[in-house]
Parts: sequence; C-alpha cells; structure tokens
Amino acid sequence: MKKFIFLLLFIIPLVSSAQKEENGKVTFSGYIEAYYSYDFNRPDNNQRPDFLYNFVRHNEFNINLAVLKANYQSDIIRANLALMGGNYAQYNLANEPAWAQVINEASVGVKLHKKIWFDMGIMPSHIGFESWYGMDCWHLSRSILADNSPYFLTGGRITYELNKKMDIVFWATNGWQNVQREDRKKGLGLGLGVDHRPVEGWLIHYANYFGNEGVDLNRLLRFYNNFYTQFEKNNWGITLGFDYGVQEAEFVDFNEWYGITASVKRSLGQKFNVAGRYEYYSDPKAIIVNEGMNVTGISANLDYKVVDNALFRLEIRQFLSPEAIFPLQAGKFSEGNTAITTSFAVRF
Repeated sequence: MKKFIFLLLFIIPLVSSAQKEENGKVTFSGYIEAYYSYDFNRPDNNQRPDFLYNFVRHNEFNINLAVLKANYQSDIIRANLALMGGNYAQYNLANEPAWAQVINEASVGVKLHKKIWFDMGIMPSHIGFESWYGMDCWHLSRSILADNSPYFLTGGRITYELNKKMDIVFWATNGWQNVQREDRKKGLGLGLGVDHRPVEGWLIHYANYFGNEGVDLNRLLRFYNNFYTQFEKNNWGITLGFDYGVQEAEFVDFNEWYGITASVKRSLGQKFNVAGRYEYYSDPKAIIVNEGMNVTGISANLDYKVVDNALFRLEIRQFLSPEAIFPLQAGKFSEGNTAITTSFAVRF
C-alpha cells in the first residue's frame, strides 16, 4: 500500500503538468525492405546459417522487414507504436506469443526534467551500432554480433543528456531481448549505456547488460559488455567493435563468449557507397548460439541511392569455420559458407 501511495504521489504532478501543455504532434511513417539471397551451399531447408536472424531465406524473394509506425511528441509526453512483419519479426521473435510478434515498438514516455526522460515499453536496445532498419546501417546484412545481441528490450529506461557530448541511459528489462519473461525465469535485467562524442564525427560507446538467465532456483548470472567506436569524416567512415560476455555455469565458474567487428565505408559521390567488414565470433559453449562455434566473416557491399528515401544494395558475404558447421545438400556440412544478397529498401 505504501508503494502504491508513493507511486500516485510521483505520477499526479506529472499528469497535472501534462494537462497544462499544448497539444502534441502525431506523425506516421513506414519502411519496407525486400531482398533476394543466394547461398552457394544450397541448404535443403532453404535457410541460411541459424546464427543469422535477418535475410535468412535462400533462393527466394522475401521481405526482411516491413514497418508502419505512429509517433506522438509533445513538450513532455512522447509515445511510439510500430507494427511489423517479415523475416526480422519471424525469426527474432519466434519464441514470443503471437500478439507480440507483430510489435516493433510500443512505448510511452514522460520528461522528468529538461534533460531527463523516462520511457516504458518495447524499445530499441542500447546495445550495438546496428539497427533493424537496414538503411541506417553501413552494410546490407547485420553483423554476427548484432544478430546475437538484443535489438530491442522491454522494460523501463531513463535517458539523461549530461551535456552536448555525452548521453547516459539506465535500463530495467524483462530479460535478454524478451517481450515477456520466459516461464520460470526470475528477476529483471539491468543495463547501462554511455555515448560520448569527444569531437565532431567521433563516437565512443559503452553498454552492458546484467541479469539472471537461469530458471526457478538455478541462478545463471549473465554479464555482457558492448564497446564500439565510430568515426566519420568527409567521405570515409570507420567502426571498431568488441563484445565480451560471461555467464555462470553448473560445472565451471563461468563460460564466456566474445566477438569483434571492423568496418570501413567510402562514399563515391552522392549516389554510391562501398563498405567492407571483417568479423570474428566465438561462442564455443553455445551460451548465445544454438551450437558452439568459432566463425570468421568477411563481406563487401555496394549501395546505390535511387533517391533520398530509397536504397538498392548488393552484398557478398563469406563465413569460415575450423569445423564443418554449415549445412549443404543431402545432410552434409561444410567449413565455409558464401552468399550473395540484394536488397531494395524504401522509407516513407
């Protein structure tokens, strides 16, 4: 009862203040990304390696992501509602209830101070530099790090603009990329994110996640760290990223996994961009991925900006592993995997 009274005392001034402000503005937007991918291993089930969650279908035309979004913004209140479909929704939210698999964003927020916002709902994660919107990323495909860390989190967050060069965000979540907590899991996850911009064009980012991934009384604490630095100047851009995670285990103190990624991009005039990426991902105990693996990846892509809100892309991507983990036809496996993918995205 005391907690309920305290909550009312906290909310009532905010509601009263909100009633005094002018009406906010509602805007609508959309995004569609279609693609075709050819995997030279020609897997029997027409699905690319199972550690990928975007552009995953082989030798078929498909939609990776389609989003319709409504946004409300006023001086002290904001809200987002976005519905989606496509491979991103199908594979990233496969374990969620049916009602949740179509929700891309659903959040409400209130400004507590001129530099502090409190938001609650399903929102983009504070981890990583790659978005579910492909047009906002340097590469057609997402990195292994991005596909195997949270794109979104469900919970409450406080964002604080410390100054023009630094932002801080604090999270309490339903766990590691869950709309609702999995059965028998206890406790909430916590997260911290810091963005620092020391000079124009340079961003230094650190984020973490801490939570219990065990069920019932079996505690399996996970601590995940995400770091990247990104620099863009004139026609060039460079990104270096490193992730490291540890999780308690039953027969050893803990298991660990990590990944690195390095990207470079170059603008060739106003219409064309090229980009290259190197990545390495190691999760030998299968803490995050379905089966233990150590994989090296390289990719290169060419982008053509049809108009400002439409982008055509072509990418070739190769994975290499010391073990035969990539499916071939007739139940066989290979140590390598190569695919060519094209995509066409429009934002409106």
